[in-house]
Amino acid sequence: MAVPTRSDFIEGNSGRAGSLQDLMRFRVQNILFVSSLYESFIMSEDGQLNELILTKFLDLNLSQAPNLTRVPSGAEALELARKQHFDVIITSLQLGDMNAVQLARQVRDVGLDLPVLVLAYDHRELKDFEGRYGFTDLEQVFIWQGDARVLLAMVKLWEDSVNVESDSTLGVPVLLVVEDSVRFYSSFLPVIYSEVMKLSQSVFSEGVNLYQRLLRMRARPKILLATSFQEAIEYFTTFQANVMGVISDVQFPMKTR
Repeated sequence: MAVPTRSDFIEGNSGRAGSLQDLMRFRVQNILFVSSLYESFIMSEDGQLNELILTKFLDLNLSQAPNLTRVPSGAEALELARKQHFDVIITSLQLGDMNAVQLARQVRDVGLDLPVLVLAYDHRELKDFEGRYGFTDLEQVFIWQGDARVLLAMVKLWEDSVNVESDSTLGVPVLLVVEDSVRFYSSFLPVIYSEVMKLSQSVFSEGVNLYQRLLRMRARPKILLATSFQEAIEYFTTFQANVMGVISDVQFPMKTR
């Protein structure tokens, strides 16, 4: 059976609606944000993080922005995550009672299937933290550089990593980004996501109604981030039939035997 291509989605017909609805089955709807009041203030002068996220999603005409619940400590995050449903945890490096790696380990220890993503605020602190603890227990690590779109990039990158396996079988293209510097990919991934979404909207904006446009937006390219040669090769080998392009650093880690 032939795998449908992206042009099949773009051309579309009534028979394609079911296929489009099968795309992006996982969506981040609830975020548990763990940070101090000061760190939250850094991101938004009035501290209204929900409004900040909503604004960035609406700027790109995205129909649904995730809800955000903020707590100031790891213990409160664990307690709340047991009671309420969350799709991801975004945390700063150092909390009052534990650090990000300790939080990630405790999340697993209590049986919660929740990814822990880190948003750091100081590059030097981040390098020191990596040297002491490493990033193995963390799903993503980003650094705040004044662009609020980094939150959108973190959410969409995680959604893409979860959905890419099933969506790629329906012909959705994959854009592979290879970069090991947290500072660099934290800077350009928000831009890449914004441009990809704007381009998708411009392609689908004419001749379709709102419902069709929202469905077809799900067929946008999925973006995968590789931080080493081995990870890049694994992604490329797995999704090579769908890879539409590779954006690569000129130098990145490669394990040798």
